[in-house]
Amino acid sequence: RMRANSTLSSLSGGRRAPWLRCPRCLQAPGFEPKDIDLAAWTHHRFPGRRWEELDIHEQAKLLSRALRPEHFLIEPHSSFMRFWDMLIALCLVYVGTVTPYEVVFVGPLEPTDLLFIANRFVDIVFLQDIILQFFLKVYVANEGRKGRRLIKDPSEIRWRYVKSWLPIDLLGVMQFDVLFLVYEDSAALTEIKFLRMARLMRLAKLVRVLRGSRLLANWQDYMSFSYAQKRLMKFICGLLVCFHWMGCFWGFVGYALGAELCDARGGRVYFYGDEIPLSQVSWMTFLYTEAKNSPDDPCKPWHVYTASLHWAVMTVTSIGYGDIVPMRNEEYWACVVCMIFGGVVWAAIIGETCAAIAIGDPVQEQFEANTDLLNVMMVGCDLQADTKATFREYLREARSFDTVSHFRQLAQQFCPLLRGKLLVQVNSQWTQKVPYLARASERCIMHLADELEMRFFSRRELLDIGSACLCVADRGTIAFGGQIILPGGVFHLDF
Repeated sequence: RMRANSTLSSLSGGRRAPWLRCPRCLQAPGFEPKDIDLAAWTHHRFPGRRWEELDIHEQAKLLSRALRPEHFLIEPHSSFMRFWDMLIALCLVYVGTVTPYEVVFVGPLEPTDLLFIANRFVDIVFLQDIILQFFLKVYVANEGRKGRRLIKDPSEIRWRYVKSWLPIDLLGVMQFDVLFLVYEDSAALTEIKFLRMARLMRLAKLVRVLRGSRLLANWQDYMSFSYAQKRLMKFICGLLVCFHWMGCFWGFVGYALGAELCDARGGRVYFYGDEIPLSQVSWMTFLYTEAKNSPDDPCKPWHVYTASLHWAVMTVTSIGYGDIVPMRNEEYWACVVCMIFGGVVWAAIIGETCAAIAIGDPVQEQFEANTDLLNVMMVGCDLQADTKATFREYLREARSFDTVSHFRQLAQQFCPLLRGKLLVQVNSQWTQKVPYLARASERCIMHLADELEMRFFSRRELLDIGSACLCVADRGTIAFGGQIILPGGVFHLDF
């Protein structure tokens, strides 16, 4: 019993089939590395013959058949999944922002409404995503060891999905609004308050937002932001979502506890004097009947949402203008919960902002520390102002040199193959300008780039580097042999 890579190494002495010329062919979606019983496969495909008796073309054909995946599965990092993750992310943003606003402030939808059509499109996307999860390879952490492994067994993939995300995903695609549309004429749903309470079940779609953690995990290797910036952006987005959801919650409280200010057709209902019973008083009825006289209409969802959002921002940021206040015991309790939650979120935002400011660029921090140390040492020295400025200029201009130095230290942590490829890409600009390196092999360029020695010189300094080395100008301008060498130029080609 042999492994496929051992078999391939034994074929290197003869003529190779075209698909064997590329080492990456086994990484393509059409091939899956696995153990192969060569004797059994040979007996099955070529009865009466042995593996050693096959020619190279028959061996290649047999291997290509044996290495084909037995089941249809989707690679998690394929181009299709990158497109699909972007589509799912857009749908999650829609659900997280539009659904709470629609449930609280927008009335019943008709099949011809744009929001109704958009909701059905999102539901179709989520339903297709559920089906796709049964065929998607997944990474899981190794038990008791560091790292992770890729699950390729269809049974294990589907069972893990059924036990974890499937109930949440099914809850997110429940068609509550379609159900209400079918039974909208029933006696139980004719009451506006009951209808609004029943429509809260549509907020079950918000559980799909939890899948955003999976998308972030898949895309973290494609993001070039620093971790401080990622944390800051995450908490800023969380703060905006907190404002939005808290505003929707406060609007729902006003609708649920207060008297209806609009009739079934969307027209405004006016109250005079003490016509509103005390049991139906809320912040909303007080705001639009007694607190102010303005053109704002409680029957326009955007006006009510703006007032609710205004209260949410004031509560979270602890500003508190006092123009929108709770009017009954239930609203006081709701307000207390919102203040506690908003205070925690606001404190977290302030902490992350301070941490992002404190954790800056390591090169800039080193430059500032070196400059401070230089200034301390030059205090007791009798140096002219121009000389001091020269030293400070050198440290300031050396920041780019320090950046490249830190980068090369980082590159040393990679394996030889990745380190070489990284250095080749960084040094590809000047290698094309050297005639005898233009057609050099990639491995040769990798070794040369790894052996580069970096030096930094001050302005108008004589370069004491000898002539036994190939030199590349990265920054600045160099006068050499009657020529002006610009950044990216090379000299000492005949070293």
